[in-house]
Amino acid sequence: MKNILHGEGSTLHVFHVLDIYEETPMGYPLPPEYSAEMEKVVCQEVKKLADLYRADGIETTAGVYRGRVDRTIIEVALQQKADAILLLSHGKGILGRILLGSASNSVLHHSPLPVILLKPDETRKDLLRSFTETDPPVNLIDTFARSDASGQGF
Repeated sequence: MKNILHGEGSTLHVFHVLDIYEETPMGYPLPPEYSAEMEKVVCQEVKKLADLYRADGIETTAGVYRGRVDRTIIEVALQQKADAILLLSHGKGILGRILLGSASNSVLHHSPLPVILLKPDETRKDLLRSFTETDPPVNLIDTFARSDASGQGF
């Protein structure tokens, strides 16, 4: 991934979308001071992440937006004239997707741009472990090519 981001003319726009629906749990608005503090913390964290990429030599911009998460991600990418969208998945699990919907899933299905979905390290490790504990797939072409060499194939 770093090779792509280090390309000439490449810019990474690191951003977070504050979900307009997160602030009304069960229909009750949160106090304004809570919202202001949350916005401040999110801005600081996004800036820190952007600074890490800059320190690694990647041209980076940063932003924090409000809106419906899936739609805003796509709109920001189009506004930035992005070539692709790189998403970091929360890995909420099946219950989270059923109850809350999945912004990542929606972006994957509705974006006119290519979408790359990165999973958190722990989720990725668990998935890799589940695949390495099973028998690898067998390539049938290789199987038939071997039997063909013995005169019994295609």
